[in-house]
Amino acid sequence: MTQSPDPSFAPPPALATAPQEVLVRSSMTRGALGAMIGVVATTLVFGFGLLIGFGGGAAAVSGGKQLERSELRAGSVGEILVVPVEGGIDDSMARFVAECAREIESGSVPDAIILRVDSGGGGVSPSDRIWKIVKDWKAKGIPVVASFGGTAASGGYYISCDCDQIVAEPTCITGSIGVIAQLFTLQGLTDKVGIAPMTIVATGSPRKDVANDIFRTWTDQDRAVVLGILDDAYATFTKRVLDGRSTQFSDISDVQQVADGSVYTAQKALDAGLIDSIGYLEDAIAIAESLTGLTPGSAVVNRLSRPAGLFADPFSARTMPTGGAALGSFLGRDVRDLAAELAQPRVMYQLHW
Repeated sequence: MTQSPDPSFAPPPALATAPQEVLVRSSMTRGALGAMIGVVATTLVFGFGLLIGFGGGAAAVSGGKQLERSELRAGSVGEILVVPVEGGIDDSMARFVAECAREIESGSVPDAIILRVDSGGGGVSPSDRIWKIVKDWKAKGIPVVASFGGTAASGGYYISCDCDQIVAEPTCITGSIGVIAQLFTLQGLTDKVGIAPMTIVATGSPRKDVANDIFRTWTDQDRAVVLGILDDAYATFTKRVLDGRSTQFSDISDVQQVADGSVYTAQKALDAGLIDSIGYLEDAIAIAESLTGLTPGSAVVNRLSRPAGLFADPFSARTMPTGGAALGSFLGRDVRDLAAELAQPRVMYQLHW
């Protein structure tokens, strides 16, 4: 039985360990490799197939329904809608918030929205797409209040900085305004193994492999290219904070004073002007009711979520082969794809300890 992860937040110490990939070449044909590992693959696939089957069954039972509303509090007048952003901010999370936006547009418009954030951040582009959705809600006249849980740092703060009010729980960790890119090179490993990878670029594109080759040690030119990307992303981040928190910060230099990547407790974030108050979800709901002129405690509070059991994405066809031969193809094709992906620095609005 798979155990559920502990949801409690416990910041780990900084780690310098980087993941490593070992590429093993074999003289065996793809068919022979598939035959040799077929038994193991079939066992693994059967187990994962059960999980996929249960997920697909849940989707069928739900009638293809993408989102559901669950009532957090009964009410008589008005609606406060909670949109959760919990966990890493990646493309899947950005799609979920976009689904929430479509659900809001296609149904009755709530009186206010609570952006419930419990995230250490994630990708630059997914964070920016969620920020844009929040801005669109406000442009349509819907008040948006951010409610921070245990963590709302980096990208978690980015998506919230344009909200009308930001409320953080007393034990919240927030801030971490900055940009980071992490990667590793394999030159030392390939030298030890005796592999000599070759990268060839067209004559007309000599800069094609700059900051784009994991099989060699990086040069100053490589670092300069990535640093330029990081600086641009940082400028965007601080500009978002300045625009969204204009009542707290008068110019970009004020933002930069608190945007050096430092993390803040709720009280320190309040002192720095990054949040508006300290409180729990119910406090954020009360603020939302106040912003809309609703009588305190009168609004129904609903939460949007995906129906339980819809977990097919992590076990997509791309990552889950269906037999020995397919797994052989998977090992041959996707390891190369992974190497190509790892060759590109992943620029992140991500909490880093």
